[in-house]
Amino acid sequence: MFQLTGLHLSAEFQPLLNPHTNEIYGYEALSRFYNQDGIPIAPNIVFEELHAHHELLSSVEMAAKSFQFKHAPKEGVLFVNIDPHAVEFNTPDMLSLLRQQHNICVEIIENTCINDAHLAASFIKQLLKYDIPVGLDDVGAPHSMLSIDLVSQVSCLKFDKYWLETAKDPQYHHLITALLSFAKKTNKLTVLEGIETEEQLLFAQQIGVDLVQGFLFKPLFISADRKELLAPLIKSSQRQPVIS
Repeated sequence: MFQLTGLHLSAEFQPLLNPHTNEIYGYEALSRFYNQDGIPIAPNIVFEELHAHHELLSSVEMAAKSFQFKHAPKEGVLFVNIDPHAVEFNTPDMLSLLRQQHNICVEIIENTCINDAHLAASFIKQLLKYDIPVGLDDVGAPHSMLSIDLVSQVSCLKFDKYWLETAKDPQYHHLITALLSFAKKTNKLTVLEGIETEEQLLFAQQIGVDLVQGFLFKPLFISADRKELLAPLIKSSQRQPVIS
């Protein structure tokens, strides 16, 4: 077990590339956490715990996004993930922070819970009000729904790696082809995540996706050159949970 106050915050930036030319279009910013001994802590463990403390989640997300913007590569579009639950308590502050950035795309995760879908839809509307580009993350993941309203509003569709697992299934192939056709006709950027092999890269080229990302391109990943203690970055008055 460890205290959240013992964590250090950092970030990793994973490239999104043209599958035909390997030209880098931009980077996805991902939070990274370390304990006081410098040992990495899986981000999903931290965020799962924070989901029980939405106000604290909001503070951590603000700190994480501020850190990511400060240390991000200067070239290309910066893709940032925001959980709709993370802006329930500080939407104006988060929108203000995002509006200060140039050349970004905010990725929203749509979950199976209908309340989460409503939160996502509400936040997307606010982002679009300020002309902040929005991407729908994890499209086609087994745990997600496919909301027609959300799909129609966003400017980027990020397809989950699950499509790679079903690449040889004719029904799934027809489905992703149809979604890609819709995206192209409506001027939406398309990204296929989870590329780990040359065979998967070939699949991405064949179906005509705009961009790819994944561990095949790990040599191009960029890590922030510093870590910051998380506790001073969040509201000291909030009770800090124990994560096990």
